[in-house]
Amino acid sequence: GALMLGLGVGVGIFAGGMMSDSPDTAQAEGDAVVEEEDEEEPREKRHNIYVTVGKLLAAVEHNGSTRYIQAEVDLVGYEKEVMDDAQHNVPALRNRLLLLFSSQNFDDVRTVPGRERLRLESLKAVNDVLELGPKGHKIEDVYFTAFVIQ
Repeated sequence: GALMLGLGVGVGIFAGGMMSDSPDTAQAEGDAVVEEEDEEEPREKRHNIYVTVGKLLAAVEHNGSTRYIQAEVDLVGYEKEVMDDAQHNVPALRNRLLLLFSSQNFDDVRTVPGRERLRLESLKAVNDVLELGPKGHKIEDVYFTAFVIQ
């Protein structure tokens, strides 16, 4: 019985010491939590927010005839206020993207590298419309969820 009592007291002291750290340690841990919140979350841990720009159809001149580029475009970002701004400005975004698509060389967009270049140019155009600089908050990426040329 005495052995069990001693064991119980020892475990109680050990567990009590684990739960109640010194005030300095608790304060240091609290500061660490605040510092982590101030830093920007890693890209992998942030929640993606999508805005659909919709289906775009642009006419492109090619060897004396008219060809078409049709694409469905979605935007992705991580900040709600930026994505709300993008949603609010979809007509301006559609206009800028249609102008960009119409200015393309048809032979270029027939290739995968040409489509990737167009995607990157689209990202820059979207951020230009929303007046977001390289240091500011921005749309992170543009996705072509469908892409047809004819």
